[in-house]
Parts: sequence; structure tokens; C-alpha cells
Amino acid sequence: NETKLGMSRGIPEPKLTAMDAMIDKLTGAIFIFQIVVVMVLGVAGNVWKDTESRKIWYVEYPNEGPWYELLIIPLRFELLCSIMIPISIKVSLDLVKSLYAKFIDWDQKMIDDETGTASHAANTAISEDLGQVEYILTDKTGTLTENKMIFRRCCINGVFYGNDSGDAFKDVELLNAIEAGSTDVIRFLTIMAICNTVIPVQSKSGAISYKAQSQDEDALVHAAAKLHMVFVNRNSNILEIKFNSSSIQYELLETLEFTSDRKRMSVVVKDCRSGKIFLLSKGADEAILPYAFAGQQTRAFVEAVDQYAQMGLRTLCLAWRELMPDEYREWSLSFKEANSSLEDREWKLAEVCQRIERDLEVLGVTAIEDRLQDGVPETIETLRKAGINFWMLTGDKQNTAIQIALLCNFISP
Repeated sequence: NETKLGMSRGIPEPKLTAMDAMIDKLTGAIFIFQIVVVMVLGVAGNVWKDTESRKIWYVEYPNEGPWYELLIIPLRFELLCSIMIPISIKVSLDLVKSLYAKFIDWDQKMIDDETGTASHAANTAISEDLGQVEYILTDKTGTLTENKMIFRRCCINGVFYGNDSGDAFKDVELLNAIEAGSTDVIRFLTIMAICNTVIPVQSKSGAISYKAQSQDEDALVHAAAKLHMVFVNRNSNILEIKFNSSSIQYELLETLEFTSDRKRMSVVVKDCRSGKIFLLSKGADEAILPYAFAGQQTRAFVEAVDQYAQMGLRTLCLAWRELMPDEYREWSLSFKEANSSLEDREWKLAEVCQRIERDLEVLGVTAIEDRLQDGVPETIETLRKAGINFWMLTGDKQNTAIQIALLCNFISP
């Protein structure tokens, strides 16, 4: 009980439905009223007995009675008043609740069309529980949405791809740029393919599947593969990607993991062919754009982020820079020291990461769609009409959150 968990544990509240709580209060009030009535009538009865009844010859009250004689008249009134508390109310209510629960089971409109499963009320208090709901708090990703991320659009070096067709994979301009070997586009796809913690798994048939910690990373790696930049293998610290028919290998030197404070993740890799060292970063616009190198114009990327957010798409900015060997060696020592620190480790790591994640060349913005589940807008609208207050929790940008809220009838235009 003296642990943090034990000390913060409160006394569990009894779980009662609104109806039961109301009946309990009413029963208590009726009981107190009954006791008061019995006491008043009992005192009046005893006073009458001592004054009037002695004068009436046919009552024949003895002059001296037993010690408990004072209690006899109040107890008689208690028996007379006992019908004030209706004992049958509990039985009647349980019967009504059971019937109500059966109506839920029998409701043809609550049968799932896909599986043919009917609704089932697991207990008889379900009707009261439904009536008590005042607030619904919901997460967005995977609850209101399908949690199936699909890469839709991108902006590379100020050029918007996928806007006309609504699908970047069908954008002829992007496919031509990849075929022509555009430097910015290839770097952009390289970051999409290897700036992550994804593990490629090759089946016996040769097909590659990916194991990713987050759906966003999975969507980016799959998108890069569709655009001919296939992440083939992660063997120890060697990352292998195939672009068209050529194989490119990078040595993974360091991983700067994503944190909610930094809002970005980076990898430091070494090109096995040229020996050059690169920092590849991806993250939220507010975590990448302010760290662009001094001369870079970021207005086009800000516009892209705003435009995609208005469409309700999830955005990520991708950036890179080349590191000098001396700069990397010096930084690597600080990084290892911070990583092995026993005190303020997270703070020290964040400071060391900040030192290298600067003067970035922003390459572009990705836009990923997370579709709403079927029936979400209609369901939320119905619940709001029922007077239920709705709260949605999301880590999206404000514009994206507003757009999603509009799409699912969470807020009105």
C-alpha cells in the first residue's frame, strides 16, 4: 500500500445504474419518513393511552404494565406503515429491464449485414446504461478511421505530384521524373525507403513484406517500393535497396529515434559505394522546416502542408544533409556518451540530436490518407442528436483535425 500505485488507488465507487441509485435514495427517504410518522403516532398513542384510555371502562388498560409497554403502540404503527416501501418495485423493474434487453436482441436494424450477427444485451441494466451516456471520448486513428494508411500525394522540391489524379502512383510527371533519374526525387524516395525502423521479410517465393512499428512507416516503404525504390534487406547494419535494376547499399551508423518532443526521427547512413555520410530526417513540418539551411525557400513546403491538411491528409516532411567525416566522428562520441548516461539521458540525447539535425535541405512533403470507417459520419450525427457530447483525441495538425471533424460530422460547417 505504500507504493506509488497503492497510494494513488482510491476507494472503488459502487457501480450503480441511474435507476437503481434513484430507487435507493427514494427508499431511504421513504424509510426516514416512515420512522418519523411512527414516532409521532407512537408518542400520540402513548399520550392518548395515559390520558383518555384510562377513562374508558371497556378498554381495561391495567394501571401498571410491563417495562416495554411504551414500545407496543409504535411497533403496531410500524406494522401498519410497512406498506409505504413497495417491495414489489424491484421485481417489477427487473421484469421490465429483461423485456427491454430482449427488444435490443430482437431488433432487426441492429444486425450486422456483413456477418449476420445480431446485437446481444449482456445484462438487464443495459437500457439504463445507454440512457446515462453524456460524453463519448474517442481516439481517431483506428477507431474512427480504418488505420490503413495509403500514400496519396507528395510535393518534391516545390512540384506537386498526384493533385490531378488524387493518386501519386498514377502521376505521369512523377513517373517520368523517376525514369529520368531526377536527383531530388531519388533522394526523396531513398528517405522514404530507409529512414525508418522497418524490417523487410522475404518469403520463399521472393515476395517482400514489411514489419513496421507504425502504419505511417509501412505506407511510406510500400509507396517507395511501388515507385521502384524497393527496400530489400536489413542485415545487421547494412540496408540494401533496389532502384530499377541496380542495388544500392547503405551502412546504418546511428538511429535518432522519434520522440513526442522532437517530433522527428533521423538516421545517419554511409553510402557503401562512395563512402559519403548522410543524415536523413523525416518528421512534422514544425520539426523540420525551421531547421532548413539559411538560404532555402520553404514557402512551397508550407503551402503543401497546408493544402494537404485541408484535405484531411497526414503530412510528413523529408530532409537530408551530407555530413563531413570529422563532424560525424565528433558528434558520434557525444551521442554515445549521452546514450550511455545514467542521469537525464533523454534530455542529453535530445540536446545531442538537436546539434546535428540542423542546416537540413528539405526535399519535400508526403501526404498519407487514413480513410474513415463506414458509417462513422452517420453514427456521430445520430449520437449528437441524442444530446451526447463528443470528444475526439488526435495528434494531427489543427487544419487536418478540423477537416477530419468536418468529414465525420463531428463539427458542422
